[in-house]
Amino acid sequence: MKYLALFGREKNYKEIMLSIYRAFGIDQPYQQNVLSLENPYQIIKISMLTTEMGEKEEKIIREQKNAVFGFFSQIQNCNEDIKINLIHHILQSCLFVFVEIALTEEGEKNLSEEDNFNSIQQMIQQAMYSYDNILITNDGCTALNPDGQVILSEDGYSDLEFYFPFLYEDNPKFLKKCTSRQITRRNENMKFLFERKIYVCELPVNDDDKKIKLRTKTEIAERIFGLLAISLYSESLLNPAEQMEVTEARNFVSNVLADNYGIKDLKQVLTPEEIEYFQNDASEESERINYSWCYEHLYLLEWAFGLAEWNYPDNICDVPFTVRVLKSFHSVEELCEKTVLRSKKEILDMADLVYRMDWAAVDARIHRMTGPAGLNHGVVQARHKTLNWLIGFDNEEWDEVSTPT
Repeated sequence: MKYLALFGREKNYKEIMLSIYRAFGIDQPYQQNVLSLENPYQIIKISMLTTEMGEKEEKIIREQKNAVFGFFSQIQNCNEDIKINLIHHILQSCLFVFVEIALTEEGEKNLSEEDNFNSIQQMIQQAMYSYDNILITNDGCTALNPDGQVILSEDGYSDLEFYFPFLYEDNPKFLKKCTSRQITRRNENMKFLFERKIYVCELPVNDDDKKIKLRTKTEIAERIFGLLAISLYSESLLNPAEQMEVTEARNFVSNVLADNYGIKDLKQVLTPEEIEYFQNDASEESERINYSWCYEHLYLLEWAFGLAEWNYPDNICDVPFTVRVLKSFHSVEELCEKTVLRSKKEILDMADLVYRMDWAAVDARIHRMTGPAGLNHGVVQARHKTLNWLIGFDNEEWDEVSTPT
């Protein structure tokens, strides 16, 4: 006995079953969702279930999806972008077709089991060609697209450069009550992501521009110098070439901020949690590593002030640049006076885009995968937090800023 399984997002199951009838030369109207065929050589049973048939069928489909998703998610040494998009396609399926193929005793004498299986598989593929589907074959170990190309096999092989079976939808119904700015922002960002083969589900949109109040330039400038201080401090403690003790690193950073930027009391620019870390004589290495990510926050705020250009978040920022660019300024006031904050539109658009990127990154991380599209999870998460603070998300201060996805 051999098996085939198909998963699809097509909901017109009667039309699908009629296509299967026609592929096997049966000319009759739709009767039922099970087709049994038998001749002297072979026995074929085709069963079709959709989520619209009822709770029992929906449960069976969910169990089958979970089993197949679980198998493919564990495949190693493969294109992870193809894998994550295959998993999304499987999980979105509302149709399940199961094909059982067996030879009779007479068939075993006269037919090759492999040739017979391949011919049935081709007939099923032909019947389902025009529908959105994935064919699971080879004892459940290989996923094929409607053209018969390998999407992903158990050894990580794929015939495809990329697999992105998702279509961008302009102005979905849930945006009906949104403002034109909210709709435009969502549409442009979803197009950007889909063009780069990054799947993101539909997410809530940020408030309209008129309702959102950005942080003031003074707040941003003080945060920039606070992040610079905590980044330099963490780097000094972590850098083996420096081999600084806590007191030495603390004095070094305090002098840098005082001598170069006129900030003599770091409490002016550090948050309560940062002050606690800075004053802790026995901070853990893991905490120091965590705070070293402040360079990413610093880069984002420098971008907001027009001091840095936006780069795709697939790698960490240029750390020397984030420090060097601030040497042109000597105080919070001068930084505010000599920079121009990017427009509210540009900042809100970027906040929405990074929010969606973070959803994709978190989703990949949940499935123990990298990416997608090269996204660096840590970089994206850091930018998400910074932008949420910048746009006053939930009115949270820096230490409490959340990044829900």
